[in-house]
Amino acid sequence: MEPLSFQEYICSLNPAVLPRILRICSGVYFQGSVYEISGSECCLSTGDLLKIIAIKLQNVICKDVEREQTTELPLTFRGLFQPCPDPQPYTSLEELIQSKWRAQEAQPLCFFSDADIAVDRQVIPKAQRIFLEALQGKKAAVRTAGSHSKPCWLQLPLSLRGRFFECGRQQDLTLQEVLGLQGGWPQRLLCPALGSCPILLSPVYEVQAIMHLRKDVVKIPSTLEVDVEDVTEEMQHIHFIKPLLLSEVLQMEEALPVQAEILEGPSSTAIFKNDWIPRLQKGQQIQIHGKGCAWRILASARKGTRHFLLSSTYQGRFRRRPREFTTVYELAASLQAGQHLRVVVTQDCEGHEEDVPSLSVGDRLEVRCLLQASTSTTVLLCNRSSSEEEEDQETEELMLPLDLGGSFVEETCDSKKYSLAEVLQQLPLPCDVKVVAKDPSLARDILSSFSVLRLEACVTEPFLVSSFCEEPNESFEIPPRWLDMSLFFLEKPVHPQAPSTDWSRVEELKEPFYYHLLKQLPGSSAPPPPRPPKRKGAGGEAAVRTAKGTGPEKAKPPSLAVPKPPSFQKTSSPFIERSTPNEYSTHLHLRRASQSSKAPRDKGMEKSDSDHDYETVDEDLQKTIRKMQTVFPF
Repeated sequence: MEPLSFQEYICSLNPAVLPRILRICSGVYFQGSVYEISGSECCLSTGDLLKIIAIKLQNVICKDVEREQTTELPLTFRGLFQPCPDPQPYTSLEELIQSKWRAQEAQPLCFFSDADIAVDRQVIPKAQRIFLEALQGKKAAVRTAGSHSKPCWLQLPLSLRGRFFECGRQQDLTLQEVLGLQGGWPQRLLCPALGSCPILLSPVYEVQAIMHLRKDVVKIPSTLEVDVEDVTEEMQHIHFIKPLLLSEVLQMEEALPVQAEILEGPSSTAIFKNDWIPRLQKGQQIQIHGKGCAWRILASARKGTRHFLLSSTYQGRFRRRPREFTTVYELAASLQAGQHLRVVVTQDCEGHEEDVPSLSVGDRLEVRCLLQASTSTTVLLCNRSSSEEEEDQETEELMLPLDLGGSFVEETCDSKKYSLAEVLQQLPLPCDVKVVAKDPSLARDILSSFSVLRLEACVTEPFLVSSFCEEPNESFEIPPRWLDMSLFFLEKPVHPQAPSTDWSRVEELKEPFYYHLLKQLPGSSAPPPPRPPKRKGAGGEAAVRTAKGTGPEKAKPPSLAVPKPPSFQKTSSPFIERSTPNEYSTHLHLRRASQSSKAPRDKGMEKSDSDHDYETVDEDLQKTIRKMQTVFPF
């Protein structure tokens, strides 16, 4: 067909013949112009294909021909219309028929000529009403009916030239009947309810179409100024690509298994350290077999920064290993409700304060619970017993501060070999294990190289079992919500057999994603036991501020830290410069200096001051000075 404007094509379209495929020819939106449709950007380029799947009447635009006024008619308008003869003549019978006649109309097309028509030795007078009944090849079957003659049937060639005018119909039509005529638009009509002037009616449709690489159905107004041509017959084999996100495929299990092609790879590949993620690029074809049923365990090496995700299909065997703790805080963080935790002290530990008990090598502790000792202090309640195993062994109750350091090893006596499923059923997580039997299906089981693995938590994230189309027997499992990407389904047969090799039994995690995953795990929002404030030494900054009287309490003389005796130097001055001056020592020094220059000390004062080391040091110095003055008089 010849190109038509989009409005003209849609107005003449019969909904019963949908869907139809159109090609964009030219127009305002030429060579990839971008415009907004239904709140989203859309691009129409010359040569693009549209698959029209539905049209919906939105409104009808009514234009007064003489006054050039435009109004919008509601679809419930009750006025009646009559066709208005077109004042413009048609120069050929074919032109008239193409413009005004539709075979679906119930009544024939009525027209007249402004000159006599001679055909088959018969003459049709000018202004005689002629009714078009049917088309027969390149001729039109017509009938004439005059006031004094019987109906006459004739065949007029479509190539007949002249000046032809359409006759108006006599019956009244509703708005819905006018729209159902599907004639050329806009149609020239008369409507007494709207005045005596001729009007033009133009219906506006919402066109629903499918386009290549558009995820949703595009809704286009029929008034869009582009030219189109119908290419339905020659484009029946065209498959319109509908992009999907991998996360959406999770909800489409009924469509699986299926082959797909990647439109855009994952935005971020910083998840697993493996060989198959870098291959997920644009153009790569994969087969999605179905939703995986395996659960996973998050594991970490005790020393180092390597972290893994173990599938429940992993066939290695584990042996339990005792956990190690370096602070009481770690003991408290590992305590779980309804479970017993017993540890052995492997390093002597002395408390910082008098009320903090000391721990010795070999002490056995049963960790019980956390207690709130005061509004700002939390302690760990434990039962201590000696290393000797006796039947009637007495236990001692201890309250250990959380900042107490030490070395503790979990007390376990378990030599059983566990599968991963048995670990999850019989051992509380987190737990420390060692791989004692490798997975025989793996060419290299990296987990066996670690002396200790900590199994931290169970991960229930959904995965999709997939494989590359060129390697259908080797599968991998993609987590769509962690590794989302855009793809589309292919109309190709899928591989009938399930893959025999699983590449995803052990996936090593990249460190940033490991910490991100920890935050997403259930229970990660529960706060750990609070860390107490760090203790500061007696000679630290806090102690200095208190000694100077800047703290809330009154300064006290230092009783534990005694200043070192000053070094002796030859000097003629009775004042000795101290190595560590402070307010307390300076005050004593000035007082002694003033007393020695005015009067000898009395015995009570001498006895009272003799309790300080500063007094003893000064007396010895004074004696030394007096001896030097006697030997070396000035």
